[in-house]
Amino acid sequence: MTALQVRRWSDAEFAASRDAWQGLLARSDANPLFMSFDWVERWWRHHATALSARLHVLGVYSPEGALRALVPLYSHRGTHRGVLRTRRIELLGCAWRDASAVFTEYLDLVVERGSEEAVCVAVRDHLLSESWDELLLCNLREGSVAERLARQIRPAYLRPPEGMTGWSIALPASFESYVAGLGSNTRRKVLHQRDKMPATLHVVEDPQERRAALARLEQWAARRWGDAPAGSRAKFHAELVERVDPAVRLTELRAGAECVSIMLNLRVSGTEYYLQSGFDPATARGVSPGYLHLGHAIEAACRDGIRHFDFLAGPGLHREYKRDFAATPSNLQTLQIVRRRSLRVLFGVLDRLRGGE
Repeated sequence: MTALQVRRWSDAEFAASRDAWQGLLARSDANPLFMSFDWVERWWRHHATALSARLHVLGVYSPEGALRALVPLYSHRGTHRGVLRTRRIELLGCAWRDASAVFTEYLDLVVERGSEEAVCVAVRDHLLSESWDELLLCNLREGSVAERLARQIRPAYLRPPEGMTGWSIALPASFESYVAGLGSNTRRKVLHQRDKMPATLHVVEDPQERRAALARLEQWAARRWGDAPAGSRAKFHAELVERVDPAVRLTELRAGAECVSIMLNLRVSGTEYYLQSGFDPATARGVSPGYLHLGHAIEAACRDGIRHFDFLAGPGLHREYKRDFAATPSNLQTLQIVRRRSLRVLFGVLDRLRGGE
């Protein structure tokens, strides 16, 4: 393939790129939700100011001017241990180790199928021509284009500072078949406890009801995790549910007139993504409202022909409960490419010390 050309986009080009972005996404293997223009653009609007960041999106073109890839980056000042400042570049959708930011899984480059290797070479050469200290590529699937790019950037020190496990279910045609494959304890929590708490799944569609349900969800989630309601995440989710979007699935589990659990999911391209849930702790006496709600949600997904139910990454409060649902694990990795020589030496020493512990 003839050498590709890389050009940094202006803010105006990014804002006007939805059609081109989505067209390229359809020709790629990037995640159809988290690498969509709507998700990435919304994430940027909700985080740019707080991160004091600048957009750093790269477009990769054929010699004829056809868009072959998008590299959705942003740049800002990072810090290590609160004192060592760096010029950092990250993928849009995540702010490394910033608990206040919305967390996005399955990040990657958006690359037209068949162009992956040529894109990695072109982007590598372009990035090496720029001035930066470290590049953070967070929450990548194994074998992603972003991982391939990271391993080509030299000279640099490549380190995997952390990883996470995602969990997903390949749904059978019927809920009965799914339940039959669960362990007896999970089957009891998901199905048989319905006798102790008869409840129905209600899809919240009215805009005013959605706002109230989301506010309650944030309160319950914050209480369970011992945190203040997350401002950035709450505003991000509020915009999700405010828009008339068929992908949004906000549900309440109601026992009579009482709401006992709330769940916010998104359905995209045959997959239901489990974003957040919370339940009223006063109802968790002898039953597991969270398990009950997940059971109802998975049953509805089977009935509606959804092919996968994706729990995404992140552990439970006390244990890895997602494995109870016969979910398949997948590794997500974060790669830190350290370019500044002093940082390379520092992290090399620290990693050797930790390896010897």
